[in-house]
Amino acid sequence: MAVIIREYIDIGSGPQEVRAFLPKDVISKSEREQAEKLDSILRTVVEKINQEYETLDKNTKNNEIEKWRWLGGKINEILPLPLISEKDKANHHIWPAIGQYLRQELSRGLRDSKRSGTKNDHYRKCWALATLPGTGWITSWIGWDAFTDRGEQLAYSGKLLPLLEERFGNLGRKLTPDDFKKIAKLLVKHIPTKAQTPKDIEYLPEDKLVEIADAVYDEFFTSK
Repeated sequence: MAVIIREYIDIGSGPQEVRAFLPKDVISKSEREQAEKLDSILRTVVEKINQEYETLDKNTKNNEIEKWRWLGGKINEILPLPLISEKDKANHHIWPAIGQYLRQELSRGLRDSKRSGTKNDHYRKCWALATLPGTGWITSWIGWDAFTDRGEQLAYSGKLLPLLEERFGNLGRKLTPDDFKKIAKLLVKHIPTKAQTPKDIEYLPEDKLVEIADAVYDEFFTSK
């Protein structure tokens, strides 16, 4: 499948918005037609999200992490659409295809060519925050970035975060962005070096995962 995105290209007179198909390989006529249909549908369903934002609770609007968590839940409702293929999700093209229609308050990172449409796309992170197990204790977007940017294995396995939530979720104080950075750094330190993907983490024995979480928790309080 393919999706349509808006790109900004400098043709000498400043950045100009142009439509482009992803992937940028040669695609068939039928794939183009499907992409056009999907683009029209996405424009419509995303506009409903934009309208819902109008009536969103102010506490959620004014809390960065909760705003993006809310948006991630809305994006998750879009993903089952029949015209969105598993390939569109796997190659990360669907994230900017959705994000380009979001209102200004929900727009972020679309012109960041190093992240938009990649595994580090802002909207993928929103979706993950809202849907992955063990993210309820994450109270800082900078903190969430610390996990997602340090490697897929930290957040996307669904195994480690619930164990950390059990340990850090009820400390009696709010963790700071620096706290989350420290936890993510310690997690990288204690994960086996060969565990580079979510699948690698899932294959680790449960007692090993508990050992890692305990080590991170203990060292969080003892190291500087």
